[in-house]
Amino acid sequence: MNTVVNFFVNKFKVNSSKEDLKKVVLECIIVVLQTIYRPAMDHKSWGNKKNISQLIERYENMLNGNTQLFFDSYEFEDIADHYIDKGLLGEAMGSMDLAFKQYPFSANFLIKKGQILTILERLSEAEKVLERAETLEPSNPDLHIAKGSILSKKRKHQQALTHFQKAQNLSENAMDVFPFIAFEYQCLGKFNDAIKYLSSFLEEEPEDDIAIFNIAYCFERTDAFNDAIDFFKNLIEKAPYCEIIWYQLGLFHNKTKDYKQAVWALDYAITIDECFTAGYHEKARSLSHLGKTKEAIKTYMLTFAFEEPTGFTYLKIGLCYKELSQYKQAIRYLTKACHEDPQLSEAWLEIGLCYDDSGASEEGLHYMKKALNLNPDDLEYLYIQTKTYKKIGLYAEADLGYQKLIELGCDSPALWMEYAQLMRDLNETKDAISLLRQGLQKNKNHVNLLFRLGAYLFLEGQEEQASKYLQKANAIQPDSKSDLFEHIPDLEKNTSFKKLLKTNE
Repeated sequence: MNTVVNFFVNKFKVNSSKEDLKKVVLECIIVVLQTIYRPAMDHKSWGNKKNISQLIERYENMLNGNTQLFFDSYEFEDIADHYIDKGLLGEAMGSMDLAFKQYPFSANFLIKKGQILTILERLSEAEKVLERAETLEPSNPDLHIAKGSILSKKRKHQQALTHFQKAQNLSENAMDVFPFIAFEYQCLGKFNDAIKYLSSFLEEEPEDDIAIFNIAYCFERTDAFNDAIDFFKNLIEKAPYCEIIWYQLGLFHNKTKDYKQAVWALDYAITIDECFTAGYHEKARSLSHLGKTKEAIKTYMLTFAFEEPTGFTYLKIGLCYKELSQYKQAIRYLTKACHEDPQLSEAWLEIGLCYDDSGASEEGLHYMKKALNLNPDDLEYLYIQTKTYKKIGLYAEADLGYQKLIELGCDSPALWMEYAQLMRDLNETKDAISLLRQGLQKNKNHVNLLFRLGAYLFLEGQEEQASKYLQKANAIQPDSKSDLFEHIPDLEKNTSFKKLLKTNE
């Protein structure tokens, strides 16, 4: 889902966490797909803004004067489209009611009213309006588009697909229906089918942002990164000045870890549209992967010329300075991130880690607590805070932290070994042994847990039990005992232990 989130965050400057954005993005897709299709109009549209303004002025003067004027059918459609584009859906629906009074045998106005009701989630009303439209013109492709949209809203995707396929067969320009069919296939998890329809659509409409975005999503869901690269390279031949295509090509080069090619593609996106901040963000990420951290910082800062600084951008700059071990500068930008977005828990955590890395762990702990308060269910945050408690000698707090991690389902081998080490440091070796046994229940035959348990049992004088675990560990990966000696250096000089190890090789 990363392509989806990155596109909406950067292109449309949505200010939210990625978790929140997942719901937002899916709703955006649905709304866009339900409004993007406009019934074909075999008339000369009013077209330019001046003429549209004159049309709207005449229409609104009629409403304000409570008079009755005549409008051509295409004028009513332009009026409705104007209000829809402005988000004035009530006004758009009102214009369709007036249109239907003047043209009582035209299904188009009922269909458009049904579409508006669908966007407003008034699905029952929409269905009734469309039933009336069907009595007038049952073979109207727009009718089946509207019906399919309602079924899609109801998550009845297979039934929606049937209506969209009917619309395809009835439409003079079947290509216009392809994005709807593709979206239903996406919802059904049939991403390859969706790719097929979107590819065909983009052959005709190579610069359609939504179709590009959706096909990228499908390629990502199928892990077809190289196919995506080939597709977007071919699409560039049709639309070489479309920054979105170059951007998606850069994204997929990043996914294949071809960061140099990613920078190349993203440079084209930025050259085409210097205000396209998504391109700068992704390019900076590519540069970071290439180890060009200072260049990445400069790239992030270029976005400030085109958009207000966000907490997310300050966070990324701060992380770059942290990568360079320039902790003072890192803290400066991470603090700016917190000021811009006080709910950005990652920024608070990273400030804490900067202080910890620069030898001020106690000060860092304050920021780690802040991050955890903002995101109390994040196991990584809790784990980092617990390790810091242990590091600065707050053993009771560390003990509670490890207990909570286990309660929350964290069962990594490192956690069990660290918790066991804490107990041993507190001269609670029996408890340490018990913890390592529990860890092995969760991580069967983990070699470091086996060596560690064998060593602790040896130190407790239980050589027979120790021998059992050391033998099993040696059989799996004998070289791992070097990690054990790093943990308990005295054992490397202990002749009895070394003899026991040799016996069990």
